[in-house]
Amino acid sequence: MEDWLLWLLVGIVLNILEIFFPGFIPACFGFGCFAAAIAAALDFDLTVQIAVFTATTFIVFLSIRPVFLKVLSRNTHTVATNTERLVGMIGLTLEEVSGLQGQVKLEGEIWSSRSDDGRRLPPGTRVRVLRVEGNKLIVTANGVHPSLN
Repeated sequence: MEDWLLWLLVGIVLNILEIFFPGFIPACFGFGCFAAAIAAALDFDLTVQIAVFTATTFIVFLSIRPVFLKVLSRNTHTVATNTERLVGMIGLTLEEVSGLQGQVKLEGEIWSSRSDDGRRLPPGTRVRVLRVEGNKLIVTANGVHPSLN
């Protein structure tokens, strides 16, 4: 088998592997193989082919890969988690909620909670969820936060 054909086939395989192992690393080596295939087709010896492969891979890795990864990261969007949908909902305190702890019933589930402003909220108070921190709901009294008025 001709050297240039071998380099070309390896380059194609590496670029196909990029589909399964994204991150532009197999593709960098694939482009190096394509450059080495050109060197082989021009009848350079194996040492030159390997040097071309190494140099091209290095250049592509340092110059094109960061740009490629930046373009890909722009297209990723954050996925809202299930707890993010709780923000803004109205719940009911089951026990006193202070700035440190308490319990709120929300959609039939009991959540650990604390008040946003440190006020003590007696049992039976309607509260609005302002945010979720870890597994704890941060709530405010009467379902309305003072800053939202």
